[in-house]
Order: sequence, then structure tokens, then C-alpha cells
Amino acid sequence: MITSLLHPTPHTKIMLATSHLDSMAEELRVFLSAHDGEVDLSLFPGEHENLAHDAFHKVFSIKDYRSPAGGVPRDYAAVIVQDVLHLHESPQKFLQLIYRTLLNASEIIIVQKNGSMGIGEVEELLDQVEFRAINAMSDLIDGHEVIVGKKMHMWGNGL
Repeated sequence: MITSLLHPTPHTKIMLATSHLDSMAEELRVFLSAHDGEVDLSLFPGEHENLAHDAFHKVFSIKDYRSPAGGVPRDYAAVIVQDVLHLHESPQKFLQLIYRTLLNASEIIIVQKNGSMGIGEVEELLDQVEFRAINAMSDLIDGHEVIVGKKMHMWGNGL
């Protein structure tokens, strides 16, 4: 479960940027509700399950894979990118903008179908954007790879 990677405190706010809204969003919403937390959605083009959008804090409809995810600087304790990075026209710029939306000492969690993008390539992109403590897991979610990177306070761009 993706929630095993999160460490919420009261009023934790995360964003899910996805090309296909599915049960992961509901799992995150239920998990964070116990901590009075909120989930924002950035919905990229794709097939999305019909979930009650009013159950989420904010919903951004992203028009194409050239555009950034929604959100404002230093707003999220975590951003989960689900099957978007390999489709984005400029993955490095996309990650740079995600980096800015994260609070210091926060995490980006990339969830992608096995083989969508090479793990080494994703790790290199994260490193170039100044994410640190990068780890990859292939056994957390069946059929998916999960890569986690941390925005470190006072490292690189983490000011």
C-alpha cells in the first residue's frame, strides 16, 4: 500500500498527480482523514474512475502533458506522481515544478507501471532536480515500480 510510505502529522496535505484516477486516491483520502489531512488531485488526460471529486480538497484538471501539475510553492508534505512522468513532454521541468510545491524535508513518490521508464533514468532525473535519498521498490504495488526521492532542507535547491 502506498500509505506505508507516508508519515502524516495533523493537517498533512498531499497531492496526487495522475493520468488515471483509481482506488489509490480514495485510499489516500481515507488514510489522511484520520489525521485531518487533505488530498489535492492533478488530473492529467487519461481514463479516470468516477470518484466523488468533492471528497477531495482541490481538483486541478490538467489539459495536456506539457503543463505542470497544480499547486502552489511549499504546500505539500508529499506529491505522488502516478503514471505521468514517462508521458510528460519535459519530465525534468515537470519535476522542478513539483520540487517547488513541496515543503522542505518532503517526498516525491513516483508510481509507474513496470517498464514505463527505466528506473535509472528516473533516479537520474530526480538527482538532477536535487532530490536526495532516492530509493526504488518493485514489490510494494503489484505490476508497478515505486521510486521515492526526498527534498532535503538546506541541500541544493531546498531553501
